[in-house]
Amino acid sequence: MKNKIFIIECNVGSDKGFDGFRADTKPILNEIEQISGFSTEVVFYNPSKKDELFEYLNKNAYAIISRINPGNLKEIDENFQFLNKLSQNQIEVHTHPDVMINLDFKDILYKLKDTKIGEKSTKFYQKVEEFNADFPQVLKVEKIRVLKTNYGSTGEGVYLVKLNDNGTVTSTEAVNNEKEKFSSINDFMTDFAWKFEEEDENASYFKNKKGFVSCKYLKRINEGEIRVLLVKDNPICIVHKQPQAGEFSATLFSGAKYNYESASSLKYKELIQLTKKSFKHLKKHCNNKNFPILWTMDYILDYDENKNDKYVLSEINCSCVGITTHLEYAKDIAKVFRRDLIINNIENSLISYSIV
Repeated sequence: MKNKIFIIECNVGSDKGFDGFRADTKPILNEIEQISGFSTEVVFYNPSKKDELFEYLNKNAYAIISRINPGNLKEIDENFQFLNKLSQNQIEVHTHPDVMINLDFKDILYKLKDTKIGEKSTKFYQKVEEFNADFPQVLKVEKIRVLKTNYGSTGEGVYLVKLNDNGTVTSTEAVNNEKEKFSSINDFMTDFAWKFEEEDENASYFKNKKGFVSCKYLKRINEGEIRVLLVKDNPICIVHKQPQAGEFSATLFSGAKYNYESASSLKYKELIQLTKKSFKHLKKHCNNKNFPILWTMDYILDYDENKNDKYVLSEINCSCVGITTHLEYAKDIAKVFRRDLIINNIENSLISYSIV
């Protein structure tokens, strides 16, 4: 009988502790064992040994939780296919690649641009020719714009592009606030064109996913980015990410300060309500799968036409959200695997099916 829950980590990466594991892996598994009664195990994904790993998981896994930072694995499309194959063998996969391929990519901002959490001017350039034809005109009008590579993490591949009064262009990458200056828009465009990657003909999940999302620069980023941390459809906390004074990036790597508050805080009641209302739009992009087991929705404040506060979605993260600094949230993840809740969900599904 399959009675074990696995966490899959990458066999390499900068997110490891001194023992070779992510710092939040063992705490999550310990809570799962205490709360659910399932036994647990950590395994490592190595592309050259994936067939052996598949056979082992297929024989023993009730569920698996993938905790692989995309930046640590070049063969990410191959890994998504691996996870999907496990799912097809009736193994619970968290988070399912059908969900990650949509929610975890920046083009979700383009797909949601006409919703209440979106920003209407958002664009998605899949081809460098589209970028060259459109972006210079947009930059000349707005003077400042944000470009985000469609798949990345920790601020890597996110650029603040500013057209200066003297015609020069300054590009600041969010991962470390590193600035690069160009003599003109044409100079910038020529340099940036090299960042567009060719499509991989062998890709299954990553077809038509290359490119950059172009977003309005929201000046209130200096007030911080506001993150809603969720377990499935349950918001569990708010994280206020405050950039260093005068800087663009709100990532830990760039020196931003993180402040954690309860999701029940009255201060963020409106944001939580907005987040829950957005689920109906997000569900359309989950390919009939569940919401991620652990994910975030990040917002930046703006003003609406009446100068009232407005929350604008800046990104969604669901491939490998860390809780290292707040391991108490491991309990919320573990509750997903409580046997009584699993049985109730199955029974409710059967009842719904019989009614239909």
